[in-house]
Amino acid sequence: MSRKPKAPEKIGRFTRYVKRPSSMKYGFLYEARFSVPFAGTPRKVHVWLPGSYDFASPKKHPVIYMADGQNLVDKYLTAFGDWHLDRVVKTLAEEGYPEPILVGLDSPRKGKKRANELNPPYLPDNIPLEAIDKPVADVLLDFLLSKIKPLVESLFGVDTRKEATAIGGSSMGGIFSFYGYLRHPDVFGYAHSFSIPFFFYKKETLLRILDEWDPRPEKNGKLYIFVGGTGFEKKFKEGCFFVYEELCRRGFGPDQIVLDYQKEAIHNEECWYEHSFPAFRFWLKDL
Repeated sequence: MSRKPKAPEKIGRFTRYVKRPSSMKYGFLYEARFSVPFAGTPRKVHVWLPGSYDFASPKKHPVIYMADGQNLVDKYLTAFGDWHLDRVVKTLAEEGYPEPILVGLDSPRKGKKRANELNPPYLPDNIPLEAIDKPVADVLLDFLLSKIKPLVESLFGVDTRKEATAIGGSSMGGIFSFYGYLRHPDVFGYAHSFSIPFFFYKKETLLRILDEWDPRPEKNGKLYIFVGGTGFEKKFKEGCFFVYEELCRRGFGPDQIVLDYQKEAIHNEECWYEHSFPAFRFWLKDL
């Protein structure tokens, strides 16, 4: 019986991450540094490959590009805790779902810098402008699509079909992924948008943004919105419900959009981990 090749130490400019301690239970993690147009220092990009990944096989995997790449699979890479997405993928593989590749772009930890980087190019009208004054998510999204995505597709076994290509994140990463979903319906067939801070905007502003990008069932892919209802997370509920109901009014049905509301859920990575199971099933079930 032939054995799968050993995971290489380097793939292109990506180096295998093998530091200890590590809370990652499954798969292989690679990382590289890239210059980002608006950032003063190089930023890490992580690529996580499932444990079944065959480095000599032409097999193609779905892929999800996520904000807060430092939070995906290893608590020792982050100050916030991680999503344990390696465990999510492994569990779903045992259920028969395809195993996606995870690509994570590290995001700033400081509030204002983080808010500016991940917010769409609209100044908020429901919070002080001091909190977000130079939003550049459009620049970050262009960087992702022009530099990171083509490189990842050239080095790893990626299924490049729209339905197999996803974007995701939570909190500020949630609004970044929702914006990517609206702006590039030709690229992303699924958005994994958790705890989206729509409360930054008045409802009339949200409607104007939706009108500008014109999401329609025949144009856009799947969307999974998660929101809780306890503590700080309460602030997120009304806006998430409003946008969900507006998209349903525009024709999105249950096969294309889900609002996962959990009243007891709080604003943290453990909640986002737990609800990534149904979210990933929703995305992967038809691939």
